Amino acid sequence: MKKIITAIAITAAFSACMSPGNKVGVDNRPAKNQEIMRKFYEEVMNKHNTSMVDSLVASDYIEHCIDPGYTPDRNGLRKGWEDFIKGYPDLNCKINFMVADTDCVTVQYTITGTNTGSVMGMAATGKKINVDGVDIVRFKNGKAFEHWGYMDEMKMMAQLGMSPGMGGDTAKAKAPDGDKKM
Repeated sequence: MKKIITAIAITAAFSACMSPGNKVGVDNRPAKNQEIMRKFYEEVMNKHNTSMVDSLVASDYIEHCIDPGYTPDRNGLRKGWEDFIKGYPDLNCKINFMVADTDCVTVQYTITGTNTGSVMGMAATGKKINVDGVDIVRFKNGKAFEHWGYMDEMKMMAQLGMSPGMGGDTAKAKAPDGDKKM
């Protein structure tokens, strides 16, 4: 009887280790890190719940793409999203694709929203944005630890009417010698 119980216990333990996501020798960090990224985009960006930053981002987080006026740490990240959401209260982020390695996740996304509040000292325009970007996040101990990325800020500024659009009227632009360009 003892041998049967021991065999059942060993079989159960072995089966638990071999279930999807727990296979011996299989690193499930990429899937877990992707889930954390999805949760960040959904909770912080789409639901505007910036209080979730602390549970998803490491206390010693490092921001490598610092916006002016913000610190390169978790507090700066939270404050940056709080301010951006105030400027775009209907902000929404769509993940277009996501890939993960052992400790890094890369996301290509599209942000949409209407600028009805001031952002970084710029008055609201009432205009909509539809902008693409990329985030690369390194994870440590189940939390976002480092971030590199970009958002097409030139396109955003053009959509807000704060810079000339690409391919504008070049005939009016002055050449360095004062002649008009063709």
